[in-house]
Amino acid sequence: MVPELEEGLPLERVKEFSIEELLGMAIKAEIGARKFYESLAERVEIEALKEKIEWLAGEEAKHEALLRKMYETMFPGKEIVYPKEHIGPELKPVARELSGVQDIIDLIRWAMKAEEIAARFYEELEEMVDSEDRKRLMRYLSDMEKGHYYTLRAEYELLLDWEMYSQMMHVGP
Repeated sequence: MVPELEEGLPLERVKEFSIEELLGMAIKAEIGARKFYESLAERVEIEALKEKIEWLAGEEAKHEALLRKMYETMFPGKEIVYPKEHIGPELKPVARELSGVQDIIDLIRWAMKAEEIAARFYEELEEMVDSEDRKRLMRYLSDMEKGHYYTLRAEYELLLDWEMYSQMMHVGP
């Protein structure tokens, strides 16, 4: 197992938590994903891949801000509670040096899994929130996480064929 990840709870357990706890989990997950992508970008030397990973970090920061705003409107004046539990793999900053393409491939595969589970997590939350605005926000976040999955998948498939990727990096845009 990649040391930057912990498996977490299965998605089926979502219903065992309050909406307040679930929002705390979601905010914590977005913070973790942002830190993971920032640290991964620092260690990736392929400029095109680095830019995509930096973009993903920025996206996760936007999601965190949206969720914090939602939490504030639902629980005014309350400090955010971050449950110790988390749904799906919890991405943590990459603390080690990457020793080649295989390390990057492994980390991207885990990030893909985390994005896929995040999308399903927001779909579950959509069913649980009460207003149409909140349902729309959860649907939006789910769709964004699916987009992140496909962004990572495209890079993953290129990395699997390293020769093709390295040739593309020399061709230019």
